[in-house]
Amino acid sequence: MAPSERTQRVTWFTAVKGERAADARGALVQVLAKNHARTAGAGVYLAGRSLLTCAHVVNAALGLRALSPQDPGSVELDVAFPVLSGGRTWRARLATWIPPRSHRYGVAAAESLKWDGDLAVLELEEEPPAPVAPARWVEMTSGQEVRAWYGGGQAFSYADVRVAAYEDGVGYLDGQLSGAAIDEGYSGGPLWSRGDGAVVGLVMGRITAPDTAFAAQHTVRRSWGLGWQSVLAELRRAGAVPDDHLRALWARPAVLDVDEAVRDMMVGPLHALLGDPETRGAHAGVLAAQLGLRVSESRSAPTVEELAQLVSGTERALSTLAESLAPKVADDPRGRAELDRLLALGRLTDAARLLSVAEHRVLLGKTEHLVQHDPGLLHRAANAALPYLDLPHSLQAANLAPASVPGVLRELETWHGDGSPVPEETPRLPALLRVVEYMAAETGGMACQALQEWSRRVATRLGVHPSALHERRADAERWSRRTAPAGARVLVELERYVKDPADHYRCSVWRLRPDGTAARAVAGSERPRTGVEIARLIREVAGGTDSAGDGVALVAVSVPPDGLELPVDEWDGAGIDEVIPAPLGEDFHLVLRCPKLRMRSRTGLSDLKRRWKARAQSPPLLADQTVGGRAGLIGLLKTTHRDSARVHLQGDVERRGELLPVCLVMGVPIVLWDRADGGRQTIRGARGPTEEPRLEDVATNGTVDELPERLRHFRVGVQARGERAERPALVWEDAELPLPDELQLADPAEETERHT
Repeated sequence: MAPSERTQRVTWFTAVKGERAADARGALVQVLAKNHARTAGAGVYLAGRSLLTCAHVVNAALGLRALSPQDPGSVELDVAFPVLSGGRTWRARLATWIPPRSHRYGVAAAESLKWDGDLAVLELEEEPPAPVAPARWVEMTSGQEVRAWYGGGQAFSYADVRVAAYEDGVGYLDGQLSGAAIDEGYSGGPLWSRGDGAVVGLVMGRITAPDTAFAAQHTVRRSWGLGWQSVLAELRRAGAVPDDHLRALWARPAVLDVDEAVRDMMVGPLHALLGDPETRGAHAGVLAAQLGLRVSESRSAPTVEELAQLVSGTERALSTLAESLAPKVADDPRGRAELDRLLALGRLTDAARLLSVAEHRVLLGKTEHLVQHDPGLLHRAANAALPYLDLPHSLQAANLAPASVPGVLRELETWHGDGSPVPEETPRLPALLRVVEYMAAETGGMACQALQEWSRRVATRLGVHPSALHERRADAERWSRRTAPAGARVLVELERYVKDPADHYRCSVWRLRPDGTAARAVAGSERPRTGVEIARLIREVAGGTDSAGDGVALVAVSVPPDGLELPVDEWDGAGIDEVIPAPLGEDFHLVLRCPKLRMRSRTGLSDLKRRWKARAQSPPLLADQTVGGRAGLIGLLKTTHRDSARVHLQGDVERRGELLPVCLVMGVPIVLWDRADGGRQTIRGARGPTEEPRLEDVATNGTVDELPERLRHFRVGVQARGERAERPALVWEDAELPLPDELQLADPAEETERHT
């Protein structure tokens, strides 16, 4: 008797490790303290010989302070796998250390309720035997019902909680008052989503009520975990696990309920496209490899019905199959029509996803990298690409962390296509591809070309007409060339003579005409002036230039090396009869320059030009207490950050006095710091969407060339709130802007004008 169709459907494609695991205990790891007297915490088996746990669990096992950032070195710990019987322990060496840290890489205080990093990869001497097996991982989202276990893995130790909120890569977990609660010994263990049949993150910590009499407003049974998105980003950044292992964990598809009517309708177009068994077997083999599935060795190809069963019920299976079929039907209108029919049917299933496994992996990696350096990129691009649509909830925040990217892409995949007309009744350009085109145009350079090539390939696979893609690409390129109205450019030089009164400066002022020639407005040798007098002088010159235009004027102030902390941006140029304050930093793009420091390097000018040219592509460098002082910063700027154009200094005036000259001597054109920074350590959690921006947001949210305007807005906001919490200063050495001592005046008698 021939086997039934249903039996055939489930025999050609099978999971590599068999059926989906009942829970995550097959991957659960117990991390033991040095004397085996207690369980220090939990961990997760990743793949090969690699285990994942929290750094603070390693510290606990070694008897160290939980949140100590100090790397213990290549220490060995004893671990066990609860799924194995016999009580055997295994030796595991610390291979990768990602220390606990507060926001922006500061040291996490012992009383912190939330921190970043805090991961450790351990390496076994040999691979563990079955039934130890890697778990499947998916991204964490709000609303998931998840389960955690004590490191010992006892069946009764499970704690059921709900992801009540997911923000900035962290899931806040709420449990009911019955059953076990997440407590010590759970940290580092997997958070298993029963609905997804996958691990969504790691247990990190718990939030306890104060040590006082219990009150109704106290937090009860709340803990938090790190979402897989954040874990993946940290591991990739550290190069901790081979990327093929990470891809295998992430890419394993979710199997969803199948709509049998849709599945049966797919048989027709699949038979038209893959009626030949040999061709069907080749494409099915490629599909299985992408999905991480095993194929039958007894038959060379699946039946068409088996293939329909897979693509109608497995996430990204249909898009992945279409990716391999697209070249086959490129010059076959009838085949293209059958593929379009198949994709249309796929949109009726719960498994439908716009992108294939490979397309999604490439876009995710590129977008996470771009968002890490420009957190506002996705928000700006989506706003411009989809002006008539309300952005999805995941894109409401102006700044996005790399850990938020998977959720954003997943949501954008479900959005309908472009509403503009398309030729020959071809498919409309999906919203996600339009956003990618705008991201590419905003980014520029090689990243732009890579994203545009990715977009072209996906559009071709979907059957989008080339003219539709080219039209949207042209729209994106026009948007990327947007510029604010040009304003005047005023150059100022401040100097002090030994006998000048305190807080008085000699001030020379030049104004640049539209053709680039310069006119001296004020000579510095006249007399020393106060800051208020200088501010009024600058306002008069900036407002009276022929090139004042409608834009905000750039005022570039050259100061001596000991004048970099001068509050020039706060000097108020309002006249005696004016009622509105007019600090220079609020009305102009007020930036500092210090050419005397740059001239102390023989290669200073060439360094400046090289770094300035790379300003849009090079990531910013955060120079805080972790860079290793002056010598450490010099090393970074000579090696891994040789082309870096932006440095964000953090620390008190003493530390800035050590690091700022290094930046300027080595030709760094853009340096931002807070004059009010006294070296304080602040522990910050997730920032709500209604909170005011911080200086670090201003530094990273947007294109480099828009930084002076963002900083002007920030200064206005600080003044409006009556705060002096942050007092930003910005060095902006435009390599194309002349320096005062480099200006060549054609006729000093005609060009010199004095304001008295």
